[in-house]
Amino acid sequence: MTDLPVIAANPCWQAVGVWGDRTCPELKQHTHCHNCPVFAAAGRRFLDAPSPAGYLDEWTARLAEPVRRTADGVFGALVFRLGEEWLALPVGVLVEVTHPRWPHRIPHRGGLLAGLVNVRGELHLCVRLDLLLGIERPAEPAKSTARPRMVVMRRDTDRWAFAADDVDLVRRVATADLVTAPPTLARAAARVTRGVVHRDGRAIGLLDETRLFEALRERVR
Repeated sequence: MTDLPVIAANPCWQAVGVWGDRTCPELKQHTHCHNCPVFAAAGRRFLDAPSPAGYLDEWTARLAEPVRRTADGVFGALVFRLGEEWLALPVGVLVEVTHPRWPHRIPHRGGLLAGLVNVRGELHLCVRLDLLLGIERPAEPAKSTARPRMVVMRRDTDRWAFAADDVDLVRRVATADLVTAPPTLARAAARVTRGVVHRDGRAIGLLDETRLFEALRERVR
């Protein structure tokens, strides 16, 4: 049996809604698509959709493979900040870094799942990476030099977005330069961190993409 798409290829919010020509008659009542039950139902289908056929076998096989790095053990990683912690995400799972977006809350869901964000007309589950990693975010406004961004990442069929308080650059990281994470790093963060690399006076925690995505899938689904 052919799997039906979770969300239509050209959903109404892109065709006649606020991201389309705005001709939808429901806009008069709901003002914005994220207030419409059709949009909320699409988000629920997105969350409740079953894994594709063969997904578990493929996932098991992929996890058994060694992580691919360059021959000299050097790879690229996006450096970003959550609260006061600097972290790095391997570029192999990086999809896009874009301007901040306000997540549209999903009814009866909260906590780690911030909501849905629209990036280039596609909906992505937006997660609170700071909560997953046990990182505190200060209540005061961001520094004027900070560059907050929305980051979209993907591994296999899992795709997530998260808000970063600041984004630096893609840095070259050598496996040989990694040292053990210090005890000051939050315990939850240490569980999904491969180690720490020092750059420009910063201690940057390199996230392990496999363990990070496993933790997200376990906590959100």
